[in-house]
Amino acid sequence: MRSLLLTCALLLFMMGCQKSNEPPKPPSSQPQEAATTAIGVLQKMVTEKNFRALGFDSADQVKQAQLGEPLAIYDVGLDQLKTYKTGTDPNTLLVQSSRTLYPVTVDGQVKSSVTISHKESGYQASSFGNAEIIKSLSRYRQAQTAGGDFVVRIPAFNMYYLARRAEKRLVLVPIIDDSRLKLKPGEAVSAETVLDQLVPLANAYNGLPM
Repeated sequence: MRSLLLTCALLLFMMGCQKSNEPPKPPSSQPQEAATTAIGVLQKMVTEKNFRALGFDSADQVKQAQLGEPLAIYDVGLDQLKTYKTGTDPNTLLVQSSRTLYPVTVDGQVKSSVTISHKESGYQASSFGNAEIIKSLSRYRQAQTAGGDFVVRIPAFNMYYLARRAEKRLVLVPIIDDSRLKLKPGEAVSAETVLDQLVPLANAYNGLPM
């Protein structure tokens, strides 16, 4: 819900720029360029009323914001989960998203994020904030693997896992404690272990927001 509100705030902000004769920038040809532009947008968005919701300690702190190492996002759909069988290669369930998640840091500490989406016209920011998610993901990134880390998301359950490949196997790192699963935050396990526990949830899912 908070992500939806911040996305709406982004749309209102961009509409405001148009009304104030400040032309919106066209989509970028590269995600890094779009993310750099998004930092400037974020700095204008943050106010005394919303800085905490966007992950910052003060409204002024955003002036020091910098981009961190991006995370590609791969989705696993509900239908794929329902038909998953033990022994299936987990990589076959991954669908690369059109979005890339960029941590926003201040003095080396992750505070917030910007999400860059790829559309036919190019790359543009699609959401800001998601502070708790990006902080949790960043908490478990390892310096030696950070460049190869990515995100596996289960949209139906709004679940996020930090992912990496170790010896050609897909490994997932839970970022929160979920009482429905026998997994510990920060403890890397094989993707098969996670998927085996998600299948019963997928089969019992009633389609309502979680």
